[in-house]
Amino acid sequence: MEEKDILFSTIKDGDWEAFTSCFQQYAEQLYLYAAGFVGDQEDARDIVQDIFIYVWENREKLTFSEHFSSYLFRAVKHACVDYKLHEKVKERYKNEKNTASECIDEYEDDFDEQYSRLRQIIDTLPPKCKEVFILGCVEELSYKEIAERLDLSINTVKTQMKIAYKKIKSDFGSGNVLLLSILFESYLN
Repeated sequence: MEEKDILFSTIKDGDWEAFTSCFQQYAEQLYLYAAGFVGDQEDARDIVQDIFIYVWENREKLTFSEHFSSYLFRAVKHACVDYKLHEKVKERYKNEKNTASECIDEYEDDFDEQYSRLRQIIDTLPPKCKEVFILGCVEELSYKEIAERLDLSINTVKTQMKIAYKKIKSDFGSGNVLLLSILFESYLN
């Protein structure tokens, strides 16, 4: 067993000094490795610290077939990949939120007109279809609850909801999906 693996063995036994020594030995290399991935010094430091915290808190459960240093570098790499994925999700959410805000601003003057148009489209639905749609969307009943209330099969309820959504989307146009979702929110509230 190599000296570095003996070090982990003593960490596993709860030796704080061995853990501190390990941190001092690897932290800077791991930090530089992480910084190369994430491009942000503070986030790289947080990632490395989180890995060491994880090692200490889970030291008794950790097992691996490679050298301890290899484990640390692999753990940092996976944490960096997770970080990058999380950043992409945050960026996408931010962009979608900005797009929604722009859409609201763009249609704010038109809102009453568009809302009225949505109500007219809903009013043109066949009576049973309209009833199913309102129970599902406005009263927020499940398909099963609607089926029981109207004495219909669940498949009939699903079909009627599909017809309603298809008609509404068709009459509004496929390019207005974001506007339509905003109007639905208002219609349901």
